[in-house]
Formats: sequence, C-alpha cells, structure tokens
Amino acid sequence: MRPSSNKQKLVKGLTFLALAFPFLFVGPAFYYWIGAPALQQGKWGWTAFIVLMMFGAVGVVVRGLALILDGFFDHK
Repeated sequence: MRPSSNKQKLVKGLTFLALAFPFLFVGPAFYYWIGAPALQQGKWGWTAFIVLMMFGAVGVVVRGLALILDGFFDHK
C-alpha cells in the first residue's frame, strides 16, 4: 500500500509560496529605494509599512510550508 498525500493541501501550500516569493525580493528593494531615504528624512511611515509587508511575506511563506508539510504528513 502506497502512502497517500493530500494533493489539495500541497497545491494550496505551493500557491502560498508562489505568491510570497516575489515579495521576498521586492520588500528589501523597496526598503532600499523608498524606506531608507524616507527614514533619513524623518518620515517613518513608508519604512514601517515596508517592514510590515516583509514580515507578512515571511508569515505567508511559513503558512505555505506548514500546508505542504500537512499535505505530506496528514493524520487521518
């Protein structure tokens, strides 16, 4: 008997990872281009928004990995 995996959870986890992947590169780029110069001028709003979005992207990656692992090791 072959061990089965929950393909719906695997696809959902991969979708989460695919959606978060661009933000892992765009977030630091926006921080460098927009956030750091604004912070030097005393405007911390953009910097705070960009940092929160980067943490949000990490959260989506963790959620995607959790879904993938749950799809592989689903306890029925």
